[in-house]
Order: sequence, then structure tokens, then C-alpha cells
Amino acid sequence: MPEAVPGAGGLVFNARGEVLLIRDKNGYWVFPKGHVEAGETPQETATREVREETGVRAEVDFEIGTTRYTNDRGVMREVRWYRMRGEGPIALEPGLTGAGFFEPAEARARLAFPEDVRLLDEALARA
Repeated sequence: MPEAVPGAGGLVFNARGEVLLIRDKNGYWVFPKGHVEAGETPQETATREVREETGVRAEVDFEIGTTRYTNDRGVMREVRWYRMRGEGPIALEPGLTGAGFFEPAEARARLAFPEDVRLLDEALARA
């Protein structure tokens, strides 16, 4: 079985308790995430990816959990997720089609994947 490509991402909450979502190139609402680069910790990756994808500077509060999936190119990914806090303004990375801070109920309705809903529920329960 091939080894999963490591990644990290963040569930970023602002001072109003809203959570940051991005709309990817396929139109799915998800949390910002990306590949761990050489010499980076997963926490550093989550912070960097949130900033690169959205322009939001965020800080890690705690680790939420890990998801594993096979992406649309057939690559196994393992992503470590962190609850983070940060504020806008939002500056989208090219290729993304939307982003915003949403009330948790609206975020839950927009999220494309059940694993993301589970992560949001876990982040809210541990806040």
C-alpha cells in the first residue's frame, strides 16, 4: 500500500465565532489545507497554507484530528487538522473560486464532505 502524502490544514475561527471556508477549483466548500514542505512541522504547514490560500494570518490553538482520503488524481493523502484563530481580510489564491467566514450552521450546510462536518463539530465541541 503506498504511503500517504502528508498535509495539514486549519479550521480558522474569527472573534465572532465564524469559521473560514474556501471554495476550491471544483466548486467544493472546504477548509484550507496543503502539503507539508521539507523542514516544516504540520502546525507550520497549516499556518502557511491558510495564509497562502486566503491571506488570513492565523494561529494554531490545538490539533483536532486527521483525515485520510484519495484525491481526484488517485493520490492517498493524510491531513492533520488544527483549530486556529484569525481574522480577515481575505485575499484569495488564484484558482480558488470563493472564501468567507461563516456562522457554524451555514458552514455545516455548505461543506462538501462528511469528514469536514465531523471536523467542524469536533472543533466546536472543544472550543
